[in-house]
Amino acid sequence: MRRRVSNKPALTAFRNHLAVRTQADNEMKQPNESRHGETETVVLNAPQAASFDPADSLYASLCSKINLKPVSEARPLEAFRDSDMLSEASADERIARGMGAFLELISHASQPVDRLDKSLLDFHIGQIDRRISRQLDAVMHHPDFQALEGRWRGLKMLVSRTDFRKNAKIEVLDVSKDALMRDFEDTPEIIQSGLYRLTYIEEYDTPGGQPVSAMVSDFEFANSPQDVALLRNISKVAAAAHMPFIGSVGAAFFGKQTMEEVASIQDIGNYFDRAEYIKWKSFRDTDDARYVGLTMPRVLGRLPYGKDTTPVRAFNYEEAVKGPDHDRYLWVNASFAFAANMVRSFVNNGWCVQIRGPQAGGKVEDLPVHLYDLGTGAQPKIPTEVLIPETREFEFANLGFIPLSFYKNHDFACFFSANSAQKPAMYETKEATANSRINARLPYIFLLSRIAHYLKLIQRENIGTTKDRRLLELELNNWIKGLVTEMKDPGDELQASHPLREAKVTVEDIDDNPGFFRIKLFIVPHFQVEGMDIGLSLVSQMPKAKN
Repeated sequence: MRRRVSNKPALTAFRNHLAVRTQADNEMKQPNESRHGETETVVLNAPQAASFDPADSLYASLCSKINLKPVSEARPLEAFRDSDMLSEASADERIARGMGAFLELISHASQPVDRLDKSLLDFHIGQIDRRISRQLDAVMHHPDFQALEGRWRGLKMLVSRTDFRKNAKIEVLDVSKDALMRDFEDTPEIIQSGLYRLTYIEEYDTPGGQPVSAMVSDFEFANSPQDVALLRNISKVAAAAHMPFIGSVGAAFFGKQTMEEVASIQDIGNYFDRAEYIKWKSFRDTDDARYVGLTMPRVLGRLPYGKDTTPVRAFNYEEAVKGPDHDRYLWVNASFAFAANMVRSFVNNGWCVQIRGPQAGGKVEDLPVHLYDLGTGAQPKIPTEVLIPETREFEFANLGFIPLSFYKNHDFACFFSANSAQKPAMYETKEATANSRINARLPYIFLLSRIAHYLKLIQRENIGTTKDRRLLELELNNWIKGLVTEMKDPGDELQASHPLREAKVTVEDIDDNPGFFRIKLFIVPHFQVEGMDIGLSLVSQMPKAKN
């Protein structure tokens, strides 16, 4: 605790004796010094005993000036390092001991101290602030602490950009990447894993449960066989629950130390022909990979602490970080920024589809930009790990990633693409190839996943009824038409409540499975996906009523 002289003295204890050397004393110690113009000088002597006389006139005078009750005895300074003993000490004793420590400090000054004034106190308080700042820097810039703060800063970014009044909910699952790996390794089947139970069984497959729209993680994946196997298992759970998974990759995925090295790779396409990416390419060929999105690079989580950036009230903390000190900045995975765009799209129109492009929901605004000076004027530190050119962004997107591109000389970045990790298949016809590309993009996956959640709920509500095929088809069409408006250009509110332009449901008998109906859902949304008017279809089964 410290206080300023202008208010109350910035001192926390007093134990040193003050002795006044008179002019005669100075003559004895400095016989060659001129006597003319000399004044009294306060000399500081450290105490030799643990007690002193509170009636001492000079000590009592100082105590009265700082509203301190004189104490006759104080604990040793080392005792105040113990929290229990510190709590037992009175405020007067603590302040007195702090005063003593301060006076002992200035007694070792190279020049004699004539008076205790505000400038002297502020000077030494500044030295204490700088020492505490160095100690705090060592803690805050440790990789483990940075990882912990980055997780919470990323979650704060998502929460602060979410409007919880618009039917949006965020739930936090405390699980590490290693724990999730063990969860899958310890179970013989995916359906027995804890993640499957939490997301599919307890929500999607349980009456009254609330299906999860997306799962966002702070996990940063590498290209190791263990990480790729984890992605494969996560994708299976995500596909079963119609719950896209959003993660991220770092420089380690590309076998590099920094993202600057990744951006400088000349031929990124052929780079993935290496043997270490065999498992990754095999995963991209799976159907479930379309439910996985991997963002890159990281974004700046906050400005460095300092009086000109983010002041600290407790003391003058100046975080030692400037532009070239890349690893000393706090970085946050871009998965949280992507998730914030998903939530914004859902709040605006009821679907997580407007998540790419600067004018269509892909912009990430109000990012922190740090200005630093290395002697040549103020320079900005861009809020992403690396600046990704448009051509390189397109290459990364085709390789199954979701790059975040910073707008130079601005304070925002943008997701220009939202590709899943799945590699689109190539077909003989252009139409089939284009359809495969659409199927591998997350806006399409989010749209179908949301409809699948609705259809699952309707199926559950009709189990055990005596409805025949035609009656069930009529009810489903009446339900889906409640989401349809034929207006060519509906407003935002109407589009949010009626997001479909066309919709049709057909119910068929299944010849080889007499106990079930086959339900086919066909819809045309108002919005375009990748600049195309598209029709989406979903096929499901519903059990018939038992006689």
